[in-house]
Amino acid sequence: MADATVRENHIAREIITVLQQRDGLRVEFIAAAQPPFAGLLNISGEWGEVSRPVIFAWRITPQQGRLLLFQLEALAQHEPLLLADYISENLAAQLREHAIAYFDCVGNGSLWAAPFFYEVSGRKRKAARLLPNRSQQAAGAKIIFQLLKQPHLAAATYRDIAAAANVALGAIGAVLKELRAKQFIANAAGGCVCNMTALRQLWERAYLGRLRPGLHIERCSLSSPWRLEELPALIREQHLEDEVLLGGKLAASFYCENVVADSAVLHMARKGALKQMLRLRLVPDANGPITVIERFAANDAFEQRSPENLQLADPRLVRAELLFGDDEQQVELAETIARLYLAGYEQQYCAVAPEE
Repeated sequence: MADATVRENHIAREIITVLQQRDGLRVEFIAAAQPPFAGLLNISGEWGEVSRPVIFAWRITPQQGRLLLFQLEALAQHEPLLLADYISENLAAQLREHAIAYFDCVGNGSLWAAPFFYEVSGRKRKAARLLPNRSQQAAGAKIIFQLLKQPHLAAATYRDIAAAANVALGAIGAVLKELRAKQFIANAAGGCVCNMTALRQLWERAYLGRLRPGLHIERCSLSSPWRLEELPALIREQHLEDEVLLGGKLAASFYCENVVADSAVLHMARKGALKQMLRLRLVPDANGPITVIERFAANDAFEQRSPENLQLADPRLVRAELLFGDDEQQVELAETIARLYLAGYEQQYCAVAPEE
């Protein structure tokens, strides 16, 4: 049976306290569900009972909000319920528009399950802050990425995991504890990754919300007369095939058929990035189609190179960058990449960890 983390229990208690201020309402959170769900919230009264599978989130950034909406829509057949410390009115409006139920700790919420109806909005965020959730911090995102790439690391020593993720040794224990509590990793000796797809979704939220903002280097355009479609040739001409990874929509055009790239993400080491940008004829442009970001892992490239011998970013990174925005076509393309390059691999790890 899965266990709720300290943070999840705190959010559940706060929300239960708010809901039970309504006469005759009984609310219970049961931490027993298969990832990506964290448990069930049961609401009952003389009118009957309603139960919904729960997904937790906290300190939701705008990027995380868009990704959460996308992920919750994909789970619509399960009637998911989002529980969070606070949900902004902008995100709340989008959730209501897509008929996705939610509650936050200050009493905002929307759940329509006849004969039970709850609709509250406009309450302001509390001043109190929750303790950080380690798996959703930048270091947590780096650790989870390595578990996605190398599932055997779940049974490795903390020192080996820290070396692979390039994070402090002290960050490992708290992250693994949270992942085990939520059954992303089995608790048994020689623990393994239990649900790769759900773990990737957790990583996507951590990457977009916490890690990605700190990786940004520059937004650029190609100087005239160079055009975006000539960028791969420039990389080869400057002998940067081993230094620069193609990402974003330009990488997707190599991964998928019939994709015309109008934007690109370039992954490169922060040290020396300016020199490489100059060699690639890139000039700063706040609205440019090329985004340069820092590489955060040594194994962030796809196993196979493009026919032109260019390095492509790992499909998970390409997918995450496509989700870094509001473009519906990019969201569809991100789904195609997951289906073509990730689904088969992830199916090997979709078994639920056994109860202990």
